[in-house]
Amino acid sequence: MKTYCLPLIILLIAICSGKQAYAESTANNDEFETLMQKIRKDFAANPSIDEILKEYNDKDGSFADVDYASIQRTNWPPLVHIDRIYDFVFAYTNPQNKYYKDNALYEKIVKGLEFWHQRNPWCHNWWYNQIAEPQKLGVLLIQMRTGARQIPADLEKRILDRIRTDGGDPAKWTGANRTDIALHWIYRSCLSRNEADLKKALENVYNPIVYTTEEGFQYDNSYFQHGRQLYIGGYGDEILKGITQVAMYTKGTQYALPKDKLDIVSKFMRETYYRTIRGQYMLFDAMGRSVSRPGVPNKSATALFASRMIELDPSHKDEYKAIVERLQGKKPAEYQVTPSHTHYFKGDYTLHVRPAYTFDVRMTSTRTSRLEYGNGENLKTYFVSDGCTNIVRRGNEYDGIFPVWNWTRIPGVTAPQLDSIPFAISDWQTPGTSTFAGGVSDSLYGATAYVYTDNYKGINTGAHKAWFFFDDEVVCLGSGISSTSESEVQTTVNQCLASTDEPLYAYDEQVSSLSLGQERSAGIDWAVHDNIGYLFPEGGKIFISHKNQSGNWYAINNSVNRKENIQKKVFTIGFEHGKHPQNATYAYIVVPGKGTASEMQAYQKADNVRILSNTKQIQAVCNRSLNLYQAIFYQPGELADGNFKVKTDKPCALMVKKISGGKPVLHVADPGQTGQSIRIDITVSGKKYSIEHHPSTDPIYAGATTAYNFQFTEN
Repeated sequence: MKTYCLPLIILLIAICSGKQAYAESTANNDEFETLMQKIRKDFAANPSIDEILKEYNDKDGSFADVDYASIQRTNWPPLVHIDRIYDFVFAYTNPQNKYYKDNALYEKIVKGLEFWHQRNPWCHNWWYNQIAEPQKLGVLLIQMRTGARQIPADLEKRILDRIRTDGGDPAKWTGANRTDIALHWIYRSCLSRNEADLKKALENVYNPIVYTTEEGFQYDNSYFQHGRQLYIGGYGDEILKGITQVAMYTKGTQYALPKDKLDIVSKFMRETYYRTIRGQYMLFDAMGRSVSRPGVPNKSATALFASRMIELDPSHKDEYKAIVERLQGKKPAEYQVTPSHTHYFKGDYTLHVRPAYTFDVRMTSTRTSRLEYGNGENLKTYFVSDGCTNIVRRGNEYDGIFPVWNWTRIPGVTAPQLDSIPFAISDWQTPGTSTFAGGVSDSLYGATAYVYTDNYKGINTGAHKAWFFFDDEVVCLGSGISSTSESEVQTTVNQCLASTDEPLYAYDEQVSSLSLGQERSAGIDWAVHDNIGYLFPEGGKIFISHKNQSGNWYAINNSVNRKENIQKKVFTIGFEHGKHPQNATYAYIVVPGKGTASEMQAYQKADNVRILSNTKQIQAVCNRSLNLYQAIFYQPGELADGNFKVKTDKPCALMVKKISGGKPVLHVADPGQTGQSIRIDITVSGKKYSIEHHPSTDPIYAGATTAYNFQFTEN
């Protein structure tokens, strides 16, 4: 019996091994179908097509109301044809749709695709030809594979061949554009069962997930597109959409997103992207030219990305769940928001987050580019790059304001009040002019500095601007404000939608309200609007306005054919420096969470924050309760305050903590990114502490913050 059992066992093992090998081979081959099933699930829809059927021309497969000859660079009209055929396909293949398996609709789909292929419309904006059109075609062809009748094989092949020929090579692009092109490569590869092209497509989705000095994810966890332009939203949206989409398709397959790549995406999403969204709205200066498109600052749809990450990155699922709940409006803007402060030394951007509010600063330097205005969009953006700030509690404080905005009064910006907003030298990649733009941060607190100088198009204005960030307030200082512009120069503190309550302001202990339609220009001690307080500790000529402003979307975005005037109630507050100011200054403290006169009076009386210096040489602030000093040295100098003294031999931004404990901690950064060593001496109650700060030898980190625990040195 043993003689017969052994051959039988060997035979059974061989059979089982053969079945396993066949199963593995079949599974690998079926990964094309697995991917397509996930793609279908991702785009599942049940469209209503009755209205668009009325425009369909049965004679040739066209639509009567579509301008197929248009080469318009934005909102390209011919793409409507593909959008409608796409809806036809999902109606035909959805069992819940009344047109399910409808033979007449099938004929319309085939004839419509034949018409498109023969007509082959072409747009002067490459994005439509190499991203929008081939992506839609790929998805509708994948969906149509489930139809009772399928697209004729010859027609499908001709469409796929053209997508391959005209759809571009992802390897020739960077960032979000690379990922978007790779997406339709994935669709085409699955349909044609082309493993080589599928692998190439996935490599091009995953390859941009690296830290780089070119377009893409930056070493400071910001994101660049179109050269050195900060693009956390806009193109940041696109790359996250594409990466998370593909990662969901490939999850559990041999093509799954590698762990090290997932970690980069997760860090960017959690610590940068979603922190620039307050409630449901993204900070307006973080999304590039898309801010000029109606409705785009509302990022509630990006809950999809976070929902995907709950599955892809379960180690942070609770954080993503909270993000989703905020974006869906199920939880308030402050829900599970933790305090953080980040200066993005590559992006010239500062982001300060507290549960009660978010405040940011957008700058530009010779190392970065100004906000773009390409394709006829974002036409009044010029001053947004020059120290712009957002002050938000709910997130919607600027929602839809942009058509009626006075674009010379950008929050945070010092600028002449020109009759018309200039265009930058280039619509796409215009570098800034500042060589001193940066900040210091310990991840909770920080200070940011910007030497603003602009002699372009009659602007001829300069200022030293600094922001100091704490828990309950942000101190904003300006010095050396000088201009030869023929227009009056102003520094805008805020320009936002007016709340339902009238703004309050006080001067010489007299509190007044500002009715709709009123404005005032005089001395003001403090003001309150929409539960945000504004304190003016050094006075100045301050304007405050509460009135209706009108405008239209077309004036800021020619691709939006909305020329009708709209009107909104707007609150504006800021400083008037007059014509040709010389070495003028300003100082204001933003105090979120203050909604009444008594609250502002109590805050003012507490005098918790002291401005120690506001000159072209040094701008410095002390927060008493935090026992924290912050200073910007624009040149070598010394700052003294009682028993505390700090001296530096080079320009820098610094922060000194834990002074009273006798063990001070220093954080220092070089906003000029010069790479030079900086000597810093600190004296506390007669004890002297000294360090020699040596910036990173890697120029990538030249603007990064370094922390030092001081050692005591005898005088």
